[in-house]
Amino acid sequence: MQARFYIEREKEQDIFYKEYINGTGYFGFHSPIELYFVDEGEMEVYVNNQKTVLTKNQMSVALSFDVHTYKTIKPSKSSVLIIPTYLCEEFVAGLKHKRTLSPYICNEETVLKIKNCVKELIKKDINPVEKKGHIYVILGIILDSLRFEDVRETIDADLSTKILMYVNDNFTKNISLASVSAELGYNKSYISRYFKRSFGIGLTSYITMSRLKNALMLMHEGKHTLTYCALESGFNSVRTFYRAFSEEFNCTPGEYFEKLHK
Repeated sequence: MQARFYIEREKEQDIFYKEYINGTGYFGFHSPIELYFVDEGEMEVYVNNQKTVLTKNQMSVALSFDVHTYKTIKPSKSSVLIIPTYLCEEFVAGLKHKRTLSPYICNEETVLKIKNCVKELIKKDINPVEKKGHIYVILGIILDSLRFEDVRETIDADLSTKILMYVNDNFTKNISLASVSAELGYNKSYISRYFKRSFGIGLTSYITMSRLKNALMLMHEGKHTLTYCALESGFNSVRTFYRAFSEEFNCTPGEYFEKLHK
């Protein structure tokens, strides 16, 4: 299954902070920067193509559109800080042609320094200038703590967000590579190359995956026919739905539905 676009994260207009007990995350990505802290226990953490086990006072850094997920190995407490890109535009611009060699910070002193800044950042009465100051102190420590490599390809966070938001809002309609490109005012070939390079999947395939995920959600509700699930999710025919479902899940929708509701 392809990584999920976190639409709810994309809509956040302010910093987001939350603590978890035995947390587990979806395999997904978004434009905001996500800092994940292990406060107790052990967590298996995956960022891009790198997976590791983090323990108390270690953390991971997921930059814009880095694919990431988390899974509890032993009873754990963890916390996440998500920073919208508009609050750190200079930081994002400075990393436009770079990627992390390793997205993990395991030095306890460094992580505790960042967590102390987070405590100040999430205070309710903090003013906007102080907030931005703490954000840049945190990101400055991260810049000093991680190693980066130069890359040719770049991800335009604004364009990526526009494409993903448009697909998310319209995949149940008759959209395609051509209609998405026209809506955003770009050449079809450019959007095709850009999306494939940025996300490792063709835009047409991503639209199909979005429809399949929606169909699965409807199937799990247990009150709809398979035809309804297919057409309501944007497939133009039941045959197209069956073919896409079988290719992705190695079984027919009928077989999946029967196992699901036994």
